[in-house]
Amino acid sequence: MNFSPEDAPYEGSFWKTQDDAISALAGVYSLSRKSMFRGANSHHMSHFSYGDLSTNEFNKVNSDFTLSFLIEGDGYYGTGINIGDFIGPYLEDLGEWDSYYKTINMANTVLDKVSQMPNNVFTSDRKNRILGETYFMRAFNYFYMVRIWGDVPLVLKNNADPVSSQNLARTSEKVVLDSALADLAKAQKLLKFTTGADHAVAADKGAVFALKANILRWQYFLGKNTNSALLTQAVASIDSITNAGTYSLVPATNFDRLFKGRSSEAIFEVPLSLEQNEYQLGDGFYYTTSMQPYIKDKSDMRVVLNHNFLEGMYYYDNDARYSYNFDKAKVDNWILTKFTGRNGENVKFRNPENSTNPLVDCNIPIFRLGEQLLLRAECNDLLGNAAAALTDLNKVKNRAGLTDYDGSNTDLKTEIFEETYREIAFEGQLWYVMVRNNQLAGYTEGRFPQSRFDQDGWKWPISRNILQKNQLLVQNKYWNGRI
Repeated sequence: MNFSPEDAPYEGSFWKTQDDAISALAGVYSLSRKSMFRGANSHHMSHFSYGDLSTNEFNKVNSDFTLSFLIEGDGYYGTGINIGDFIGPYLEDLGEWDSYYKTINMANTVLDKVSQMPNNVFTSDRKNRILGETYFMRAFNYFYMVRIWGDVPLVLKNNADPVSSQNLARTSEKVVLDSALADLAKAQKLLKFTTGADHAVAADKGAVFALKANILRWQYFLGKNTNSALLTQAVASIDSITNAGTYSLVPATNFDRLFKGRSSEAIFEVPLSLEQNEYQLGDGFYYTTSMQPYIKDKSDMRVVLNHNFLEGMYYYDNDARYSYNFDKAKVDNWILTKFTGRNGENVKFRNPENSTNPLVDCNIPIFRLGEQLLLRAECNDLLGNAAAALTDLNKVKNRAGLTDYDGSNTDLKTEIFEETYREIAFEGQLWYVMVRNNQLAGYTEGRFPQSRFDQDGWKWPISRNILQKNQLLVQNKYWNGRI
């Protein structure tokens, strides 16, 4: 399915044919994808700004105040933002949530209209698939927002006129996530595991279970790590994925296939296809983190990798990820090759006739088998099931060319966390893994102190524009008086 159309039907549409419904669903996907590339001040890479730039994967940013703050932290090296500096526009781009609500409103419209369409309009199980995928996308966008801002307004009804709709207060993040799980329960009944042309870029039952497992793990964290039943349910969700027989780890020799997208390991990912006109606009994360010889005539990178820290994390020279993900030819300026490909095979040109206007033609992974195995290992370790945790941990280590964990270096919990860091670094997800495991202070070299974490300082501020429009909203507590 081509998810590029953005002229999906709203209230004024006829909603009479299957093609109407498919076009509307494509609009949901398209709006969601666009929301991940927001922010002119952050070079249209909000997804990676939230998920990677504050994780210590980078140690420098060139000529951009917003990104400098994300990487350098509160006063780090004396160049972070002071309290008085929060009056500027620096964080406004990333504090906006309007784009997510546009996606959610579109999803609400699809659920309302498609559910009323007669079944005989649709072929086979297409109606169920459209509704199931839409429930998934609504749940995904709410989970996405909760991890960034915490409490957010919960809107579950189609709004024919969102511009003039009444303001809503923030809803407890627990209630929002419970609602997302309810959506996933519906999606689970409507969807199947799929392996066709839409594999991984359209939500299926595997994507439902992967999102469910991540939500349950996040709820365990929000509940101060007390409700072990949530972990048990998360493990059961991932069991459903591995028992389906649909997914398999991509061998390290085929990493180029894994990060290109739609591999045997992919569960859900955001398509970025030059062919379908879906590539990132502006710089984009993949483009920003690479340079020549992978991208012709690009002499520098806007963000510079923290090679000293990364070398300590990938401490085995025979780790296939260490070899594939980085070009270390320039000792003080490693190049990220995880997405360009080690031979630049994922670099394309919008003007191929003269090899100009380069871009990285590579999907954004959201859920994949390697990530899910390590999440299950994390949950099993917290449950005290060390043997099961070791099994999943070693599957991922072995795929990377490493031997089984022997317990000689550190404790199992730390090893699972560090293996997850090595596995999913630069995929827009690492920050949330660090947050849910309370590992920010220990792995950011002083950039994110425990005192800030304890004040929920890992949450993002809500944009001043949003607060001014809606007097019912209250700023996140760490940011009161700072922005």
